Amino acid sequence: MIRDANFVLLGTGTSAGVPVIGCDCATCTSSDPRDRRTRSGAMLRFVDAEGSPRAILLDCPPDHREQSLRENIKRCDAILFTHDHVDHTFGLDEVRRYNALMGSPIEVYADARTRESLERVFRHIFKRHENVNDSFVADLMPRTIDVEQPIELFGVRCTPLRLLHGRLPVLGFRMDAEGDRSDAALFPLAYCTDLSGIPPATWKQLRGVRTLVLDMLRYRKHPTHLSLDEALDVAREVGADRTVFVHMTHDIRHAELEWKLPAGVQLGFDGMRLS
Repeated sequence: MIRDANFVLLGTGTSAGVPVIGCDCATCTSSDPRDRRTRSGAMLRFVDAEGSPRAILLDCPPDHREQSLRENIKRCDAILFTHDHVDHTFGLDEVRRYNALMGSPIEVYADARTRESLERVFRHIFKRHENVNDSFVADLMPRTIDVEQPIELFGVRCTPLRLLHGRLPVLGFRMDAEGDRSDAALFPLAYCTDLSGIPPATWKQLRGVRTLVLDMLRYRKHPTHLSLDEALDVAREVGADRTVFVHMTHDIRHAELEWKLPAGVQLGFDGMRLS
């Protein structure tokens, strides 16, 4: 039985981040720290049944170093990847520091398409023997995962969910932890970023979710992401106790929208902890 679990939103921004380079809009120039959004990623922290601290990353964006320093992350036991886009993967080189701190490799879980992309882009990591110089690179163990085939990570059952990011099939994750705990309100939790559609089979996997972290790009419709109205429709259909929106552009100003949302729905922000 795990304990002391919390889910940290490491980044809540879209691929450009907020502030956007060269933009002087009200959000990009806002003094509200909630309007500063690094690229989207998250972390589940908890203590396992043996009393060992654990940290599972969901994606590893280009801003991961900044996020890690901000949250004082000193370990990474596994990484779950939703898909292979740059804003979700280009911080992978940074995790080598966790290898040094822990003295152990890190398991990396991704579907076949994303795993192939990671091994191609980060060839210096996965084909280390080919490097001209034997330099300090991450020590990773790649694992291929399949939709609706759960994996057990230190007492948390992680189920990959099929989502549609425009025409691109991507993954979300449902996380379940058994037992009576003070953090029972957190689970089941579903992390569903970068989506514009949910296949029929996935709706069944979202039943009973208490915490839903959900893509919500902007007010206007977008071909590969949920708009505000679409995200609210998904939130109503899932019926989680708490829904938190992430992956937001500079169209979304926190203080302007937060108070207009229905009960149980919130805007996420960098560093937000869910427990």
